[in-house]
Amino acid sequence: MGERDKQDRGALRESIRLKVQADLDALRAAVSRCSLCPGLGRGVPGHGSPGADLFLLAGRPGPGASPENPWGEWRELVRERIEEVPGFAGCSLYYATALRCAPQKVTVSHLRRCAPYLAEEILLVGPRLVVVSGRAAAVGLRIALGDEVPENPHAGDVVTLYGSRFLFQVDVARLEREPETQEIFWKIMSKI
Repeated sequence: MGERDKQDRGALRESIRLKVQADLDALRAAVSRCSLCPGLGRGVPGHGSPGADLFLLAGRPGPGASPENPWGEWRELVRERIEEVPGFAGCSLYYATALRCAPQKVTVSHLRRCAPYLAEEILLVGPRLVVVSGRAAAVGLRIALGDEVPENPHAGDVVTLYGSRFLFQVDVARLEREPETQEIFWKIMSKI
């Protein structure tokens, strides 16, 4: 491959990166303006970079969530420990939720309204691995991506779709208050 070919490929990669980033920025803006669920305020978009190695998907925004941190307090529970998982030290992360707002009770109707955002976000980010945390996240993912996603996945189940692996996990919301859940979560993560 000649020098000119390398330059052309580099320019093409940069052009694609910029387009994906622009699309992801537009999606974040749309989620932030969303008002599909009356009385619940605006949506909380995912946060991270396109091409992230690891896409962390919770069911709903965490306590203290913001557009820069949709997982809120849960993010700190997970972020530091990810560095200890073989193969993920220094990897890029993307945080998102199946629901973009926090209703008192999660319903399938809420998940359906958010599903297009989730599908587009996963396809734009293009992660190597998506960690699906909890039942609401798994149901939202199935609505977003279709029947290839298991209907009732168990913690530790893995499926490959659209070039990404999806690892089903216990609910991140339980990590803080249940030490045995933390043990299960990290045991599953260490086997990937």
